Amino acid sequence: MLSGNAGTDLATVDLRSLIGHAASISAETTVEAIQTEFAHTNADFLAVIDGDHLIGVCARRELVQALGSRFGFSLNARQSVRAHLMAAPMRVTVGTALTTIFQSLSKRIDREFYDDVLLVDKLDRYIGMIPMRTLVRLQTEFLLGNIVSLETSRQDIAAKNHEMEQDLLMAREVQLALLPQSHPPLVAGNLTLRTAHRFHPAGGVSGDFFDVLRLSSTSTGILVCDVMGHGVRSALITAMVRAIIEELKSIAADPALFLTRLNRDLTNILRQTGSLIFVTAAYVVIDLDGQRLRYAQAGHPTPLLWEEKTGVARPVACSPESAGPALGLMEEFVFVTTEENISAGDRIFLYTDGVTEAPALNGEEFGVTRLAGLLSRQRGLSLETALATLLTEVTEFCGGPFFPDDVCVVAAELNNS
Repeated sequence: MLSGNAGTDLATVDLRSLIGHAASISAETTVEAIQTEFAHTNADFLAVIDGDHLIGVCARRELVQALGSRFGFSLNARQSVRAHLMAAPMRVTVGTALTTIFQSLSKRIDREFYDDVLLVDKLDRYIGMIPMRTLVRLQTEFLLGNIVSLETSRQDIAAKNHEMEQDLLMAREVQLALLPQSHPPLVAGNLTLRTAHRFHPAGGVSGDFFDVLRLSSTSTGILVCDVMGHGVRSALITAMVRAIIEELKSIAADPALFLTRLNRDLTNILRQTGSLIFVTAAYVVIDLDGQRLRYAQAGHPTPLLWEEKTGVARPVACSPESAGPALGLMEEFVFVTTEENISAGDRIFLYTDGVTEAPALNGEEFGVTRLAGLLSRQRGLSLETALATLLTEVTEFCGGPFFPDDVCVVAAELNNS
């Protein structure tokens, strides 16, 4: 019986060990004599030899047919067996792979399916007959062995998948734990700054990341990042970004300096991976004391500022010098800050391209224009409701409940206290 690795067992089977018998008859033997020979043996097939030369195989059923027909005995009994050889007996050479034999057997016609197989050496010398029942048994064991092996592999894969799912679940929980869980309002004088967010990974973990930094009693920094790609590798990069941010908090009030240092440190780390990886980022600092907004970006979509006095959403001011390349590409790049005034009632929306590049069923993207129009129609809605409405509109545009890419939106609103 075959056991363990069926493929290995088949490869080591010596075909000579499968021989049922090695009986043969002379090519000059008469049909009558061979009939007597068959009567005294359990064999249904006999090799026919002419001297040392194998000339073919004689089958019991063909002799029975030849002798049993009308006048068959009188016509055929004295004939040499040469006249009653099988037309095309299957012969295999020692060393032939069993899998090759199985493939050949599958092509046999029904009448010949259970015929014995003739085994010869490399010089075509007769060795013996392999019963078909032996080959059928081996093929059955081979298939059963494969089934067992496949089932074992399936179980192993299922166990590994479960382990990976648990690891991804833990990674997701860790990643979510790194994000701000609440947004206490910042109150300075008669002004209050409130923030809110929506974060939806496309998979278990995300390449999107955001942070809300309390810089002083009057200012807050908001950072949104998007790592190239998504999945575990991107999530690991977001963890690196989070660690670097902690080290750079002392300079985070200056967007240009903050992104310049973040870019330098991240480039030094990513260079060691040997792969092209980059991170886009948008960083804004909102100062309540002077009602000023300072901004710099690194290859990221420009945030939208909804102005209460006009009811229109537009991109925040961003000079060409402020719109630098993605982080991780140019180590020595120096970012520049752009400033503009903000007023009570204004809102700013930072987002990743998972929002604007969300596709409809026809392939059309949601786009910045549609996003700005949606935000412009949200006058009177609370910040949380505005974000919820935004994502509802995007999912309806896509025609399904899921986003094809990671989605992150962070919003801030300046109000009179």
